[in-house]
Amino acid sequence: MNNLVFIEGNMIFTNSMEIAKGVNHSHDSVLKLLNNSKDLEIFSALKSEKITTKGRAACVYNLTEEQATLLIALMRNTPVVREFKCKLVKEFFKQRRALDKLLAYKGNAEHLAARKEGKVARLEETDWIKKLVNYATDQGSKSAHMYYTNISTMQNKALFIIVQKFPNMRDVMDFEQLALAKVGDLAVRNAIKEGIAANLPYKDIFIMAKDRVLAIAKIFPPSPIGFLLEKLEVKK
Repeated sequence: MNNLVFIEGNMIFTNSMEIAKGVNHSHDSVLKLLNNSKDLEIFSALKSEKITTKGRAACVYNLTEEQATLLIALMRNTPVVREFKCKLVKEFFKQRRALDKLLAYKGNAEHLAARKEGKVARLEETDWIKKLVNYATDQGSKSAHMYYTNISTMQNKALFIIVQKFPNMRDVMDFEQLALAKVGDLAVRNAIKEGIAANLPYKDIFIMAKDRVLAIAKIFPPSPIGFLLEKLEVKK
């Protein structure tokens, strides 16, 4: 899964930190070039956020495709820069298709209904994960709160091939994937419910939930969420 280009709202961006890594420049030098270029705001206002990296604060700018392209055009055209340009174009292309899919699903009544139905199962699962967290804490676990993340990660890795980053993966799942996610949610919910009722150790409950999800994955082979760029290129 690549974080070079990402979806935020109805827009796609890269950021100054990723560009610095890609062209093998320091982030400070990229920021200097960015701040010295007045043309970048012709396309849209620059957006920045403060992050902490390596123990110190840094200001990172989110850049549209046009802004990123212009910024790279201002750099010396070394082999590294040229290679990164191609990579960036491919990633923007891939995420643009993903955004198109996301927006199409948001306007599809059947997909919205399937998402709504799936959210009910997901909320039930989350309620039981909360009970597992409390149950595990009572049994002495110091990191039970991680079950929210660990169970979701376990389900996603077992049932799907994640090739792109999305704000919410279920927003871009097709109907079969939404149905499969719902089955996974119910399997985890039932495993936790049965495990707690049987007074099993909390670690055994997690293993039981994982085994049930893996059993589902054997019946329904994982499918990709997102677009495999290589497959798209073959179709051209």
